[in-house]
Amino acid sequence: MTRRITIANLLPILALCGIAALTFWLKESASPPQPRAEERPRHDPDAQAENFVVLRFDADGNLRYRLVADYMEHYPDDDSHHVRMPRLIAYRPQSPEITLSGKSAIVTEQGKRVLVQEDVVLTRAAFVGNPELVARTPELVVLPDEGRAFNRHPVRITQGENWLSGVGLQVDERQSTFALQSNVRGEYLRKAKPGTP
Repeated sequence: MTRRITIANLLPILALCGIAALTFWLKESASPPQPRAEERPRHDPDAQAENFVVLRFDADGNLRYRLVADYMEHYPDDDSHHVRMPRLIAYRPQSPEITLSGKSAIVTEQGKRVLVQEDVVLTRAAFVGNPELVARTPELVVLPDEGRAFNRHPVRITQGENWLSGVGLQVDERQSTFALQSNVRGEYLRKAKPGTP
């Protein structure tokens, strides 16, 4: 049995095809044009600074941080700052200063996250009979507003003749604590009491 296809039979199919084509056209015309590869933002700096100082204050007007560096570039595509030879000093009331330095740093999230890299040195100044504490590591992530820093790299901490080494550093600047996460080794020399050999 042969069935004849007439225009009347094809009208619903043609109507559906027309609606589908119209929907596709509307979607394409409503979306913004995609930039071609050569038009996409490149990772080029739009601002530079040399030998600069940045100060950050708390709500009461007290100095919290001072950043000193040799050179900085800003990249608009990801809103990052690339810094050479950074030195960040944290000031805390009635507590020793903490200084962080490295050969380079990448500042992101509008200054809320800083990745300090290459020969990172974290120093807590001497106070009340305690010598200066120095931690050395390849890189360190710093969250300045939270007063925290951390990494998963080898770390060596020295304080006077005492030393600790391990992997993974957690720093809580507000509590003034340094914690190593694993493979911890060290040597602690107890001070002799006056009058004892």
